[in-house]
Amino acid sequence: MVIRYFFVFILSLLSTTSAWANNTLPDHIAGALCVVRADNQIVLVDELITGQLSLPGGTVVSGEPPAIAAQRETWEEAGLSVTVGDVLGYTDSAVVYDCVSDSEVISYKARNELGGFELPIWFAPHYGVEVSRAMLLPPTELQANQYRYPEQWSEINEFFLSATDQPVTYVTELVGAAPKAHQVELNWIVSLQNAFDKMPSVFANTVLLTDSLAKPWVFIVILPLIAWHFGRNFALKFGFTLISVTLLTLIAHQGFGFPRPHAYLPTLKLVMSSGYSFPSLLAGLWVSLTLLVFWKLKRLLEQKAILIVLAGLLWIMLFKSYSGSAFFSDVLMGGVLGALTTWHIVRLDAKPDVDISALLSSKGVWWALCLLSIVLTVIWPLPTFSFWVAILMTIACLVTLTDSKPLVGQFSFKIVFGVMAMLLAGNLLISWAGSFVSFSGIASFIVETLRFPILILFGVVAFRLPWKRE
Repeated sequence: MVIRYFFVFILSLLSTTSAWANNTLPDHIAGALCVVRADNQIVLVDELITGQLSLPGGTVVSGEPPAIAAQRETWEEAGLSVTVGDVLGYTDSAVVYDCVSDSEVISYKARNELGGFELPIWFAPHYGVEVSRAMLLPPTELQANQYRYPEQWSEINEFFLSATDQPVTYVTELVGAAPKAHQVELNWIVSLQNAFDKMPSVFANTVLLTDSLAKPWVFIVILPLIAWHFGRNFALKFGFTLISVTLLTLIAHQGFGFPRPHAYLPTLKLVMSSGYSFPSLLAGLWVSLTLLVFWKLKRLLEQKAILIVLAGLLWIMLFKSYSGSAFFSDVLMGGVLGALTTWHIVRLDAKPDVDISALLSSKGVWWALCLLSIVLTVIWPLPTFSFWVAILMTIACLVTLTDSKPLVGQFSFKIVFGVMAMLLAGNLLISWAGSFVSFSGIASFIVETLRFPILILFGVVAFRLPWKRE
């Protein structure tokens, strides 16, 4: 009897010690990671901020058991609900667990450009926010420099060999999981891609070239030209419209949560894109900003102006649908959103008791937008909203400090070209500097948060000096 109680005591002590060890960390450990081994491949996530591959996992919140942190982060990033098993080992800053999925692991059959099999993760909480995709990849096929922490990749390989393997169910597509309307559009997109496959490659390459131009850096060129040609007041209207459409689109993305076409059928993916696509931000910006410029030129109702707007919208629809990055309806609704935004500004300007130039040049409007972006960040703590908080705070401060000195005046195009070249070079320099801290999520986040505020400040300073001389 005594011996039996002694053994019970020893077993209880061992289980308590094991549980204590599983929920405590050495002083230098701040994160928890999961090694999910399936079909002799490892699950990796592609991070949006750092642009690197990493194991699913993250920082351990104060008071949170590290095993729970690993479990939570794996669900948020890879869409896998896992049971956390034994500790496989430690990296310089994180504990690494053996994790087994509670349900079958489903993966697409098609390989991506890295040779990996992508997982359907559009339902994961951090999809399109912190990660762009998750994939299964044999560890031997990944180069160390493609991993977020290259010096740790050999350790991860050793941990992988000790992890529990589990089966994978491979599927060709998940079209049936899409809404009914999107299922119809997916068939249209497949037919469109098949039609392009029968044409000379120059047609497809021309359409896909749009992806290189539909980037934030384009506004580094557009905004100085707008300020130079139309002056400060219209530049602020232009910026206000741009920000309004962007924020409304981001809110709609979070509200509707409709993923892109390639989320259901990965073979449709021809350009890099992730997150949600309803409504299309590119379509919204094109329609709203083009209409705004035509309104300023007093050509808004001319047939030629309307045809230009519609032709651009149709081109965007062709590009977005063919590349698998948006549905036809996404582009259409983006255009409607953009048109409504500009219509409200035009309607407001038509009121005799409202001076829209003075209104949109007032510091109150920009501080109100800044406050709105802060509220949105509290509701949806996403990096994108944080970026806009920084941008709007910068603009609000500049409007507050410079509203008595309107940025108007005539100066040569050489000055404008020089400013644009300086801003483009500055953007490349920031990207180059960010590559040195790509291993750090926080440092990469800070770099991206400060990118456009720094460029805005540089642009304002560069433009103000020649204007003063005028």
